[in-house]
Amino acid sequence: GSEMCIRDRYLDNINCILYGNAYGLLGTDNAPDYPRDLYSLLVTGTRVSLIVGVLSAVFGTAIGLFLGLASGYVGGLIDETIMRFADLLLVLPTLPLFIVLIVALQVVYGLVSMWNIILVLTLFGWMSFARSVRSMVLSLRERPFVEAARAAGGGRFYIINRHLLPNVFALVYIHLATSVPGAIVTEASLSWLGLGDPMIPSWGKVLYDFNSAGIAVTKGLTEYWFWVFPACISIALLATAFILIGYALDEILNPRLRERR
Repeated sequence: GSEMCIRDRYLDNINCILYGNAYGLLGTDNAPDYPRDLYSLLVTGTRVSLIVGVLSAVFGTAIGLFLGLASGYVGGLIDETIMRFADLLLVLPTLPLFIVLIVALQVVYGLVSMWNIILVLTLFGWMSFARSVRSMVLSLRERPFVEAARAAGGGRFYIINRHLLPNVFALVYIHLATSVPGAIVTEASLSWLGLGDPMIPSWGKVLYDFNSAGIAVTKGLTEYWFWVFPACISIALLATAFILIGYALDEILNPRLRERR
């Protein structure tokens, strides 16, 4: 009998097209070449929105805590400088200013990343918290235990670290929980305007793709509701969740609300 020898052969660069209907949980968009699964974009956008919201809130709260403590306890020229600068930033319209800064970053660097948006949100997210911390420190520094620590020879850093910081730290949790929704909505607004990172699928990027596709004009919202409403509902639910956490922490950590209960 004859023997047949089969050598190993490898196939490279194969393009396979599967015909049929595969919609996923939320369907796909109307990209002409490669339609994308909207559920996968929504899940990935959850991570992006949480990262942007939480990190910008953490960094903004840290800056506001440091500047509020320094302004309230040290006073004098430092207090005037920090508070007047905070007042200047508070009167500026935030969203138009964000749009101008993001466009400027696009012109300079050619691409705006997620970290640029976090930086912009951080730089304009500390003012109100710094004023709240300052007002609380102005009351605390006249208390007897602070006067006793000062009379015993405690320095500024010791008094701030051991006496003032633990008393104002309850505000940190509340501000963190309530500032995350604002950062998430702002990031979604910038992405919806086309000013976000085009390589990262955030919730705002999903809405921007829907807006740029022109579906709302040609076919209306009812036919492609699965493209726009889940992202909008997710933004609203996540913002509501953090706001409720902030209210719960306020009831737990605020001594006046505890006394009422």
